[in-house]
Amino acid sequence: MIRYLIKNNFKLMMRSATNILLYIVTPVILVALLSSAFDSLMENYETGDTVRAGYRIDAEDADVKTQLLIESTKTAAKEGDFILSEYPGADPEAKILEEDLAGFVVFEKDGKYSIYENGDRKYEAKALDYLVSSVDERIAKFMLDAYRSDMPSGVEIEVAHPEYMEPIEAADYYGIVEVVYFGWCAIVCGAGIFTAEKKYHIGKKLKVSGLSEFQLFLGRFIPMVLVVSISALLTAGITILLFGVHWGNPLISALIVVLSAAAATAFGLMFYNITANVVVTIIAVFAVVWVAGFFGGSFETYMFSAHSQTIKEISPIYHVNRALTELSCMGHSSYTGSAVIYCIMIMIVSACVAVAAGTLRRRKGE
Repeated sequence: MIRYLIKNNFKLMMRSATNILLYIVTPVILVALLSSAFDSLMENYETGDTVRAGYRIDAEDADVKTQLLIESTKTAAKEGDFILSEYPGADPEAKILEEDLAGFVVFEKDGKYSIYENGDRKYEAKALDYLVSSVDERIAKFMLDAYRSDMPSGVEIEVAHPEYMEPIEAADYYGIVEVVYFGWCAIVCGAGIFTAEKKYHIGKKLKVSGLSEFQLFLGRFIPMVLVVSISALLTAGITILLFGVHWGNPLISALIVVLSAAAATAFGLMFYNITANVVVTIIAVFAVVWVAGFFGGSFETYMFSAHSQTIKEISPIYHVNRALTELSCMGHSSYTGSAVIYCIMIMIVSACVAVAAGTLRRRKGE
């Protein structure tokens, strides 16, 4: 019975081929527009002139983390075409104007730091901000791992300098993040199912079919995931052909895209089972996805975003975007695991809530 339901729902989705076609074509158009509009921004980040910045140390006896942060930042700066010069006792804002620096870093005690930016060279300043924050993030992770390992005292630890994001072209960046963003709008592809259920009273017939609420959920979930995943991969293929978008590690990237689509589908179905209204569901899902995309780098590149790292990491789209982007330009990413875990958790929680909401509605006779 459930196989018949999956097959029938798949056919209902195919009847709304226009929605699916728009779902595939619209990201391609946006990639073309955004990659063209922000190409100069990304070129500045990628291959522009060497970025000049200054720094000052406000810790007389710097602790281990501060020393590691300073030395690692200096090393990463050299590798990333930054000229990072020390100005002891200098006023950051005055020195930025005097030397026409992109930014100024003040290293403080306990591994803390402050960054002053040149408003006239904001893209270079954001690149500096991203460089330092990436180094700090890797150091924090290393120190946490070292603490958890409970290493005996007296053992010397060889520390590799933390990596930061390598250059990426605008077409590659937006060719990846727009596929992810539209994947989270998966509920659009299921509109054909919901409309048919209302029009032909399919829902009422299914309630007396003997199928459990979980089976009804799977009957919608499986065909939607298939359609959304195939559409997203087709969009990725088109952008590769048209714009030369580079996807790093195709198998892992495809897995993340499919898991992201599955999480988005379960998330949309959760809202539908709660509201039982297609319009309300689409509005609610789009609102949440827009906010998550705003902080996750779907519009403004996350490496130049002024939002705090904590806010960014609340968004599942940020984890997926960063994992796929770093796989593209670096071949690996520390966010791959968190992206997968985030998607699986959202999928499981959303499915449980959707089934519970559907069960409650059935008991109430709705």
